[in-house]
Amino acid sequence: MNVLVHTRTQHAGLDKEHEFTYVTLDELLAQSDIVSLHTPSTAATKGMVNKAFLDKMKPNGVLINTARGNCVDDAALLAKLEECKDFWCGLDVFNGEPTAKACDWASPLASHPRVYGTHHCGASTNQAESAIGVEAVRIVRQFAEQGKIDKENWVNGAEPNKDIKVSVRHLNVVGIFAHVFKVFAEVDWNVEEMENVAFKDRKACVATIRVAGNIQEKDKVAALLAENKAILSVAFME
Repeated sequence: MNVLVHTRTQHAGLDKEHEFTYVTLDELLAQSDIVSLHTPSTAATKGMVNKAFLDKMKPNGVLINTARGNCVDDAALLAKLEECKDFWCGLDVFNGEPTAKACDWASPLASHPRVYGTHHCGASTNQAESAIGVEAVRIVRQFAEQGKIDKENWVNGAEPNKDIKVSVRHLNVVGIFAHVFKVFAEVDWNVEEMENVAFKDRKACVATIRVAGNIQEKDKVAALLAENKAILSVAFME
């Protein structure tokens, strides 16, 4: 894993900006005074801050976690705090943190004297809330003007299945999709995603449809779809 590092120093009263350099994660941890986590919760990041990770940090370093609680191994972090009396933490998230506003909850990390904890409010600053509002408007405007879903910020979208993608070129007439869906139903194909794009003058379109079903039925599907003269061509992609 390579990490991009950007540094700035002052020389003769003037700021001097260095070029970007790549270092390994081990090198970065060894030279960093403060390590801040900004990662999603995934199988790859769960427990990423473990004993090996913390052993590479400075004994007087600072760990900040505003990402997700399960990115940190609590036992390893507590051991680091006990071993290194000048090591500090700033945690906005905790493992097992409650969802209710009022409840009985305790955490050895939250009560540690060298841990500064906040109640999962890292995204509640004025700057963050302003940025969220601007981004929400951009996404809605993109959908309204272009009909596109912003998948880069689609946090709960399903991972692609090993399904079938069907491309249907058709004339822009009423009833096309009623025919297409009826054919799919005959072979027990379930429509999971679709997009229909109209060409210039809106006389013809192409529909890209992702379905779950048995690919062995594709010849039958193609023949049944072709019965509608408004369908110009059909192509399948696994």
